[in-house]
Amino acid sequence: MPALIALLLLFIVSPLWADGRGYLSAGQSVDDNAMVCMSIGLTATLTGLDDFSLTTHDAAGAAGAIYQGDDLFHLESNGAVRINIVTDGLFNGRHKIMPNFQLDGINGPLNIMADEAHSGDHTLSAVVMLGAISAQQAGQYSGEVTLTVVPQMGDGSSCGAYSVSYPSSSNYSGTSTNEWATLAYEDLYPNPGDADYNDMVLQFRIEEHYNAQNQLETVELDFIPLARGAGYNHRLYLSLDGSLAGSNNVTHQSPPAIVGDAEVKVTHTHFTNDTTTVTYYNQGDDLLLFHNTRATLAGFANVYESSDYTPPKSMTSVSISLNNPELNLGNRGLSSNDLFYRPFLYVMNTRQDIDLAEVNPHDGMIDGNGYPFGLIVPANWRWPLERVDINVAYPLFSEYRAWLSGESTALSAMATNWYDYPAPGAEGSLIWGGITTPSTIEP
Repeated sequence: MPALIALLLLFIVSPLWADGRGYLSAGQSVDDNAMVCMSIGLTATLTGLDDFSLTTHDAAGAAGAIYQGDDLFHLESNGAVRINIVTDGLFNGRHKIMPNFQLDGINGPLNIMADEAHSGDHTLSAVVMLGAISAQQAGQYSGEVTLTVVPQMGDGSSCGAYSVSYPSSSNYSGTSTNEWATLAYEDLYPNPGDADYNDMVLQFRIEEHYNAQNQLETVELDFIPLARGAGYNHRLYLSLDGSLAGSNNVTHQSPPAIVGDAEVKVTHTHFTNDTTTVTYYNQGDDLLLFHNTRATLAGFANVYESSDYTPPKSMTSVSISLNNPELNLGNRGLSSNDLFYRPFLYVMNTRQDIDLAEVNPHDGMIDGNGYPFGLIVPANWRWPLERVDINVAYPLFSEYRAWLSGESTALSAMATNWYDYPAPGAEGSLIWGGITTPSTIEP
């Protein structure tokens, strides 16, 4: 009986944790936490867009005449939204002209990746360059353009995830966008090249995926060879940490694309035998995208006016899973309009690396004539044919080149998007006129 009494007393004086696992000393407390999430519906208004006309200094309709006009509108939103442009062009009976519409001076959708409510004025502009005199009928042209406001994927709020792509796209396939940007290289570094920018041409696209806390979790990239007009052979690499390991000629350190560690998977898809090869890298490695560019396309490919289309033999995809999403907030990624992903060409014959001038304007990446050796075009671009100077194919490139090399501090809105204004009649005679997006890789 005394033993039973002792047992009861021991039970009574033993305070328990809330989960019943142990002792709670004086001055201690029991904690737990939870995220409380509420969702306020995304709302936006777009007002103030009025009719406007495109005018020119050369109303006679001569070849190369430029017509342009713009109008202001006001956008208010309580979260991240995207403005899309929808138009069928301008019509004069059955005749049609398609202007280049821009939002705040950029092509494609306008992304408002705001962490707070947005209220501001924006500009819709339109520019069209006439072709040969016989390329369009004289008369009055008119048409309608519509701006639509849609939420970013998951609306970017604290209760949902979202994605950001390069180039910007309003259509997501779940893993990558249907839009493509272009890489173009001249490979005679450090000697000036012939400025046709077709020694190696590739398409690429990027998509960043963010979690509910606005932290970058995964990245997807695709690279596809398009054209090759080089006697030299190359390898293509991708740097994520902003440096080129073991380079003989490049020393510039650019900001890293991602901060912290990550698992990096590179998948090579071989179209000729329908096989894949997977390689894993560390975040600090230079990722090998193509081991031999001569093997990606058959010989000189897609650089001659009368040649048939040569399809790519392979493509490369990169999947990145970040171990430290908390170090990679959305305001430093693609939505900041900074591109820190750094694809570079290694020339096997000269053992020289060629960087993109937009990422690395140092290390002689702009030649003695002011031309970049590596060029990025944020569009599905038609490159010059073999031995066609880019200034002839794209007359506004000379202004862009002068700005990029520092010869000029001013850059017009049209020259910013020089790639949208080929010379009249250029397609098929000065620039590639065939397929630019191989159907074998479309989602």
